[in-house]
Amino acid sequence: MLLALALSFVVAGVLSPIVPSMAGKPYSVIDVVHSLLIGALCYTWCRADGLERGVLPPGRSALLAGLFPPLGVPLYFFRTRPIARAFVATLGAIGFLVVCTVLSGLCAIAAAALFGKPLPE
Repeated sequence: MLLALALSFVVAGVLSPIVPSMAGKPYSVIDVVHSLLIGALCYTWCRADGLERGVLPPGRSALLAGLFPPLGVPLYFFRTRPIARAFVATLGAIGFLVVCTVLSGLCAIAAAALFGKPLPE
């Protein structure tokens, strides 16, 4: 599941210089679709992680992770793990996000150079 999430950042990075921004908006259709995909993948990952570890996510933690991942994923960790492991998992998730964002930016730069398009602002 995490590989699919990382791959989504690569695809979004490659497509970002190719697909123009929406009229009057600083984002493109790719950005909107990618944000929805990120939410769906975060939700699916939380559900799969809970099933794999034999822990049902309490309340609606997985749903919140899908709707608003920056808050929902750490909340999921703190509700399903001891506090020390939750901190480590949250730091790991932040690191994963940073790596994916850098990877997306590098793919955008490479695609812009390859296709002779300007980078999106």
